[in-house]
Amino acid sequence: MSSLDDGTYIVSPETQQKQQNQPQQTAASARIIEPLDIENNPDTEPKYPTGGKFWFTVIALCLILILGGLDANIVATAVPSITNHFHTVADVGWYSSAFRLCTCAFQFGFAKLYTLFSIKAIFLMSNVIFLIGSLLCATAATSTMFIVGRAVTGLGFAGELAGCFAVAVHILPLNRRPVFAGLMACVESLAIIAAPIVGGALTQSLGWRWCFWINLPIGALSLAAMVFLFSDPNTPEENGLTLSQKLRQLDLVSNCLFIPSLTALFVALSWAGTKYPWSDGKVIGLFVVFSVLLASFIFNQHRRGDAAVLPFRVLKSRSVIAGFIFTTCTNSMTNVLEWYLPTYYQVIQSRTPSESGYFMIPILAGMMLGLFLQGIGTTTFGYYAPFMIFSSICMPIAAGLMTTYDQNTPLTQIIIYSGFVGFSAGIGFQGSQAAVQTTLSAADVNLGIGVILFGQSMGPAVFVSIAQVIFTNELSSRLKSIVPGITPAYIAERGLGDIIDGIPSQWSDKVLDGINGSLTHTWFLSVALACMTIMGSLTIEWRSVKQKQS
Repeated sequence: MSSLDDGTYIVSPETQQKQQNQPQQTAASARIIEPLDIENNPDTEPKYPTGGKFWFTVIALCLILILGGLDANIVATAVPSITNHFHTVADVGWYSSAFRLCTCAFQFGFAKLYTLFSIKAIFLMSNVIFLIGSLLCATAATSTMFIVGRAVTGLGFAGELAGCFAVAVHILPLNRRPVFAGLMACVESLAIIAAPIVGGALTQSLGWRWCFWINLPIGALSLAAMVFLFSDPNTPEENGLTLSQKLRQLDLVSNCLFIPSLTALFVALSWAGTKYPWSDGKVIGLFVVFSVLLASFIFNQHRRGDAAVLPFRVLKSRSVIAGFIFTTCTNSMTNVLEWYLPTYYQVIQSRTPSESGYFMIPILAGMMLGLFLQGIGTTTFGYYAPFMIFSSICMPIAAGLMTTYDQNTPLTQIIIYSGFVGFSAGIGFQGSQAAVQTTLSAADVNLGIGVILFGQSMGPAVFVSIAQVIFTNELSSRLKSIVPGITPAYIAERGLGDIIDGIPSQWSDKVLDGINGSLTHTWFLSVALACMTIMGSLTIEWRSVKQKQS
């Protein structure tokens, strides 16, 4: 029984012989599908693109990943301008979470689509959805429309992310794919980290809407390149399965349970403590809906066995669980800090949007240094776990130092502390994926990495929403004690700039202290998340990447 990374299947000769010897079987039951191994099958001669066609395809894929990575964090430096434009701070958490929610919720669904339908058609459709979402964001007239645009963009990026790996299978031989996968991960990570810098420059020079207008010409260029350069492979599924059989394999029931459960969770987190109290029936009801749907999803996965979207054999792996915890907490820690740092720079230290973007460079530089040292060290010594443990020790210290920021924090201290945060996260960040690739069998590696990538998107989506609840509640409490008569509704309906401008000048310093205290209090969530990473780094399996598993 042979396999191909993209899940392509054919009927093996042995299976055909068995079917011929069992004429009593129905046509449906006789259609047994087995995977095809292109690289090891001498009868198959795959033709991979070369020269200019190959490199232009790679560039197009990198452009797609850059746009998606930028969109994940580009609004961070534009948040003050966006809140002032829409006159609300209540929806800030959704500006990030709507994108990430759809990215992680639809990721497994798109992975299935690519194995059952035309890779080129699904990939191009994902690109179009991404561009439509960007257009909605760029032309948004209300905060709600902006959130919808962010959700549509996240849906498109979920398809693009899965599609880039599906396309890689058909443009590269097996021995070159790991290097290309590392390149794509590096490109996306760089784009995510550099997003606040780009967003600050665009917001300062052209306005916050250009953070999304810029996606249209670049995205259209990459879309056109894929139309003309990528040849859609003729997969046996296209001819071997009916539409109803494909729909059954998509496991739509699991998606119909999983996506609404995440949506209920995010709505509950955005309402709790801001729009409604935690004890309100609407909030409690949403948490109940989330719990019931999630339990139903888990039961359905157990019932389907190996045909499930997430087979239990993969979830039972110690390295997958530990890697999921480590990656989820690490990425959430950095995202909570990065999400509110531009607000600190622009509101508390009176910096311009472009300056606040430049101040994100230390985090980028620190993370790149950490990633580089981890890559060299893991290759040299073979073990990834020591770097993850070292990261778990440094991250709580680095995040804790950030909570000391105030109006008078010198620039040198800001650069050192933020650079330390980036370094402490980067030195262990890739350890989870290395662990999964080292400990799992070849057949389960892609599923294991999918779990890690899911946590990488899911964690920030949840914890940025929680951070927004903490920030809004803390800001309301602090300002209420400074400015008589100010209400949570007044704060929720205005941007931070509007709040400062609408308060008498004699209270300005105290109001800034209140906003600063609210920000640093919110960052205690990052400290807690950094501490939780130790659960993952200490329980990860110690295996050497130099030893191949049989």
